[in-house]
Amino acid sequence: MPGLFESMPFDLRAEIIGLIGGAIFLSSWVLQAWESRQWGVPVVSLKFFALRSLASALLTFEGIRAGSLSVTLVMAATLVLMLYNAGLILSNRR
Repeated sequence: MPGLFESMPFDLRAEIIGLIGGAIFLSSWVLQAWESRQWGVPVVSLKFFALRSLASALLTFEGIRAGSLSVTLVMAATLVLMLYNAGLILSNRR
C-alpha cells in the first residue's frame, strides 16, 4: 500500500473544497450523535441540516469541478432535501 498514494496524481489544492465538504458532512453526524446522546433519543436538529446543507453545496461544487455527473446530481439533490428540512424546522418555530 505504500505506493498507492505515490501513483495517484494528487494535488491537495485541487481537492480542498471536496475535503472540507467531506469533513463538514462527517461533522454533521458527530453533532447528531452528540445531540442524541444529550437528549437520550435520536435528534436531527436545525444545526444538523445547516451543516449538511453547507457540505452538500461544497460537494456539489466539487462534483462539478471534478466533472462527475453522479456526484453533482446526488449532492445537489441532497442539498435541496437538506434545505427543505431546515425550512420545515424554521416554519414550525413560528
